[in-house]
Amino acid sequence: MVPSFFTDYETLCERIESIDPDAYAKSRNHLAGAVTWLGPFVTHGVISTRQIAQSVLARSDGKRASGLLSQLGWREFFHRVWQARGDAIFADMREPQTQVSSPNPPRALVEGCSGIDVVDAAVRELQLSGHMHNHARLWTAALACNTGRSHWREASRWMHYHLLDGDLASNTLSWQWVAGTFSQRKYIANQENINRFSGGDQSGTFIDIDYEQLAQLPLPEVLEPRSVIQLDNTYPDTTAGPVVSSESSVILYSIWNLDPNWRRTQAGRRVLLIEPDMHREFALSPLRWRFINHWARAIDGLEVFVGSIDELFPQGTAHLSLFTREYPATRHWPGERDARDWCYAAPERALTSFSRFWKDARKTSSWFGHE
Repeated sequence: MVPSFFTDYETLCERIESIDPDAYAKSRNHLAGAVTWLGPFVTHGVISTRQIAQSVLARSDGKRASGLLSQLGWREFFHRVWQARGDAIFADMREPQTQVSSPNPPRALVEGCSGIDVVDAAVRELQLSGHMHNHARLWTAALACNTGRSHWREASRWMHYHLLDGDLASNTLSWQWVAGTFSQRKYIANQENINRFSGGDQSGTFIDIDYEQLAQLPLPEVLEPRSVIQLDNTYPDTTAGPVVSSESSVILYSIWNLDPNWRRTQAGRRVLLIEPDMHREFALSPLRWRFINHWARAIDGLEVFVGSIDELFPQGTAHLSLFTREYPATRHWPGERDARDWCYAAPERALTSFSRFWKDARKTSSWFGHE
């Protein structure tokens, strides 16, 4: 069951404290499993991966919580890749995607009428509420890229637009993992797999075959028509004027850092900067913008400025004490950069795979004891 929004920080913290790591590890792959539903708040920086981990480990240990800690590790792995590779993550990372018939996703899939009932229901829920279970995302991506023969990029932009937790690194690189451009092989799922993890019993669909047959399946007729993705933004209203030379200190927020406790005692003007140039490429749904605006209003004194960095600071920034928080999409912003609250230290070795990243994380983190 998809939850309603956690509308205040106190309720959100209560949700973190209620996580059962054992139930999560046993059932997270099932649509009715004990997932946290905290993704939107991590994506937009209201809370951090470290905050979740520390709360769980106050009631559990590293071994029992390893399933949850691993999933937090996946998110950090994707972001470390984005830190290291920059905009290269928005193109095929390792190998070109093979067997591509169109750059655009199947229309039946994005309209929720592919004939795969569980996936169609998940797509309709996504567009209604902004939520989609992670396993349903994998099934949707597999149908789009590998059964539907579309390139991953446009389909991933469509999903990122709707997901309340549409994280650019996690979403983009997960689609590439499914499409085989950031993994050793493509991910495919047949009807038996979908039924197993959804509790469904559908049969007779075009994917109700074994995996060997599915890998050789021609493009199904229902997936042939394509949807050209057109995504628009509905930005919050600008409430801030440009910064002038008489001002001495600015605390600069992004939509990925809406932490109400960040630099809470720091004196200065607080501004959320939203840059249209960024969001023309990666637009967000009206529901996501309402979510962002809600949590921005929870930060005392935060003003909103929709425009470029030069428009916000027309007189430059040399005279300012300017503070921001590190994030790959804002690496061009000036000022002193605070680190994010990571679970795991920055890797010393090249980020060639999650398994390598995770092995190093377990060695260096005290959460796992001396293994």
